[in-house]
Amino acid sequence: MSDKSLNITETVWFSILLTCAGGIMDGYSYVVRGGVFANGQTGNFIKLGLGVVNGDPAQIIRSFVPIIGFWLGIFASEHIFHVILKEQDSLMRDVRWKRQILLAEVILLFAVGFIPDTTLNLVPNSLISFTAALQYCSFRRMGSSATYSSVFASGNMRSCAENYYMGLVLKRPENLRKAFQYTGILGGFLLGAVAAAVCAGLLGVKTIWMACLLMLILITVTLKER
Repeated sequence: MSDKSLNITETVWFSILLTCAGGIMDGYSYVVRGGVFANGQTGNFIKLGLGVVNGDPAQIIRSFVPIIGFWLGIFASEHIFHVILKEQDSLMRDVRWKRQILLAEVILLFAVGFIPDTTLNLVPNSLISFTAALQYCSFRRMGSSATYSSVFASGNMRSCAENYYMGLVLKRPENLRKAFQYTGILGGFLLGAVAAAVCAGLLGVKTIWMACLLMLILITVTLKER
């Protein structure tokens, strides 16, 4: 299946740009908002456990609130798809769902850019966690037969390495093509993180608006889907 026959949100180039936005979000939360990786929750679970062991209520709250934000983001994404858009036909339902998710992300991240760095970072980081969950739950497919994450790197690294092995060692051209696609995804995430780090000194808390700009571009692209 070629990219031309795919839902626009599942094309490789769309996935790479969206993952670049995910890299900006994670780079921003780390560089600008207190050294936190807001997209992934593994670290928060570890800190939550340490807070319980050490009897540190402040650490428990700082770790638990973003986890709840991530869960709520997943619930919100599923609610939009299964309840708000339940009457739409399958293709347009999917596209409109993802368009609404992107619009919600833009609004939330735009708001984050107005929160001063003197504010408790728990607030903006929790909003980013919520936004990352919306994106993670809504955008899963890349190309005709691959899944990916636009807010994490670990799963994409596994898929990339597996496909390079099957492509180079087992001589399977289709897997090598997928490996190149995952390389693009990983490169997009890295580019977003680098862009956030480089621009943080100039833009400060408004650095997150770069992710908003990318998402607005992708929203515009989805409007062409009929």
